[in-house]
Amino acid sequence: MKTSLLPSLAIASLVLGGGIEVAAQTAAPEERVTRNAAGHVSDHAADELRDPTTFKLQRRDLEEITVKPRADASGKGMQSLQATFGDSWIYDATTDLFTDRDGDGYFRFLRVRFDADSIFDEVWLYAEIYVSADGTAWEHLYSTQDFLIEGTSPDDDYEVETELVSGYSTGRYDVLIELYDADTGELVDEYGPNENPTEFELLPLEDSGRDGSLALPPITYTDDGGGGAFSWLGVLGLLGALGLRRRLAR
Repeated sequence: MKTSLLPSLAIASLVLGGGIEVAAQTAAPEERVTRNAAGHVSDHAADELRDPTTFKLQRRDLEEITVKPRADASGKGMQSLQATFGDSWIYDATTDLFTDRDGDGYFRFLRVRFDADSIFDEVWLYAEIYVSADGTAWEHLYSTQDFLIEGTSPDDDYEVETELVSGYSTGRYDVLIELYDADTGELVDEYGPNENPTEFELLPLEDSGRDGSLALPPITYTDDGGGGAFSWLGVLGLLGALGLRRRLAR
């Protein structure tokens, strides 16, 4: 983990924390609540998270969520049998897990990054993100806006950052990306446990309500003769409370 990422994580926690706690406390029992932000990875510095003020709250009752069975476990069809494959595809994808407040090894913040390529110089695509906690069905998590990719450029990676607020029990989740042509709505590729089990299979996740409460450490000041400066001990204490991991080691 790059040390320059630490201030970004601390600020994100302070900005998002209050609203997430309120949402978790007021969520209905049969409701999925998340906060999401998405865009090209190049929108921000490599050692920073996305702007916390861009996260949007999403509330859905269970009957509003698309759920589909997982196909036979043989071959790529475990994810879907509909993809056409060919014109555009996902070249590579990764996941990152953040924020384990109670230190139980289960995280509440999921980031999915992927590099989509195409035979065309420019093409508009969108992605659907799914999760599966039971191994038998995929549950829709998030839909991106249409985004542009440029051929096989390595500089147009896209990412989705999701904060699980309420409705997601503690468990091991598989993750799936479905890639669609924005003009035709055609499913053109998918990427999940079959393609990269290390990154997309059995990820330890739980929602905010199951991850304990956040106790913010006090910020102390020292007088060095040139004005006050906050102590990095406060930031380190905060990050210790968050139990951050950049990448889960298995």
